[in-house]
Amino acid sequence: MKKLILLSFVSLFLSVSCEKESTISVPEANAEATNLKIAKERLIVFAKQNKLKNKARIGANGLAKLGQNSDYKFNSFLVKRAINPDDYECGPTILDPYIGSLIEDWTNDDFQLFVYFGGIVFDYAYLYANSNTGQYYGPNGQFSNQINRNFKDLQRFWNIPTDILLRDAHGIIFADTEKVKRILLLYGYNESDSNEIAELLKIVFGSPNFQNYNHPLLTFNAFAAPADPDFGTPKKIVMGDGIMQAYDELGFGDVAPQTILAHEYGHHIQFAKNVDFLGTPESTRRTELMADAFSSYFLTHKRGAALNWKRVQQFLEVSYSIGDCGFDSPGHHGTPNQRRAASAWGYSLANDAQKQGKILTSEAFITAFDAALPSLIAPDAQ
Repeated sequence: MKKLILLSFVSLFLSVSCEKESTISVPEANAEATNLKIAKERLIVFAKQNKLKNKARIGANGLAKLGQNSDYKFNSFLVKRAINPDDYECGPTILDPYIGSLIEDWTNDDFQLFVYFGGIVFDYAYLYANSNTGQYYGPNGQFSNQINRNFKDLQRFWNIPTDILLRDAHGIIFADTEKVKRILLLYGYNESDSNEIAELLKIVFGSPNFQNYNHPLLTFNAFAAPADPDFGTPKKIVMGDGIMQAYDELGFGDVAPQTILAHEYGHHIQFAKNVDFLGTPESTRRTELMADAFSSYFLTHKRGAALNWKRVQQFLEVSYSIGDCGFDSPGHHGTPNQRRAASAWGYSLANDAQKQGKILTSEAFITAFDAALPSLIAPDAQ
């Protein structure tokens, strides 16, 4: 790999007049390529100088909590698993070649900058997207109707407070340098460096290798978060474009957005009912399997989403079979078989009920799930 050379960032302005065509001229294309090369090199220098790769996200009152969110960690694991398959024991699935196709043109610098700065999208959504205005889901809003309708159904279905803010996350945030700058300042960069880095990121993530801000890996995540008094944030669910876009392109656009959202809403049921989040592998496995069961119960219940179970199950097979062998990790979600068992249990609870129109209270559901949990995680379920 070529040695990195410290270069000063130079703004290049090129005026090109075309009488008949609006296509980019060769000189202008060369200038853009040079501009992009300089931006990448300068950003790599910034990242290495500040050791951002090994630096925890920092907020006004200590460590930001997003990095500890188990679903955030798990979805990040799926991406890392597909990028670095030799580092993990589980897999592969159809997700691996899909992600492979997304990154086949990436350079080593692209990988590094994705790792260093890609989290800005969700850090901003977690800390600053706190108003209920302007949301849309998917780069072009293509999932908005599904998500909005499903969210309303979830609020009607479960007996918990409905004051949960549903928010979006888009790669286009990198085109807004003021928003990016706010996060960089929290990372510990000074005012001058934050301004420069935000401008450089606008160039890099707006380039073709990152699909002009719309690369799915920039937003391949979804998470639920309780209200955070340290940052003044409300109860929140954030749905990234990329995770919905990926499963849509894999053929699951009819069920994936609802399934992901229903799982995240399940965590809010847990927050409301004081389910313990202890940060241990066993505790996280319990809460994640419970969220899977909440999701499948709602999705297949006649008064819920009333989706076809076979179709839901097909999607779950894809998303779970990637494998989670991190038995000692605080983000452990359960083995693929355990997650299938938990989802099937939720489906059966809805399908086999004597009174088909009855909806279990969240309290009754939690009690029933905990009673069933030993069988769901038994050796033969692994």
